[in-house]
Amino acid sequence: MKDLFNLLQRFSKSLNKDALLKEKIAQIISHYTKINLPPDNLNLKEGVLEISASPIVKNEIKLKEEKILSELREVSRIIYR
Repeated sequence: MKDLFNLLQRFSKSLNKDALLKEKIAQIISHYTKINLPPDNLNLKEGVLEISASPIVKNEIKLKEEKILSELREVSRIIYR
């Protein structure tokens, strides 16, 4: 029974990995731009980050892109698009 619990726990961590990473990315963006972006607006696929937001929000992120990207690279290998 303990083995089954450990197996399910590993699967849970694996499945929640993207959710935790999206949450961390949203925190980094919020830190530099003061914009609260929900993790649902972030799409992360094969290391490419897409942000679904208004042009104003995307423009603000673009202005702080270098700082955000430098911190994102510390967290994971991500390419912003």
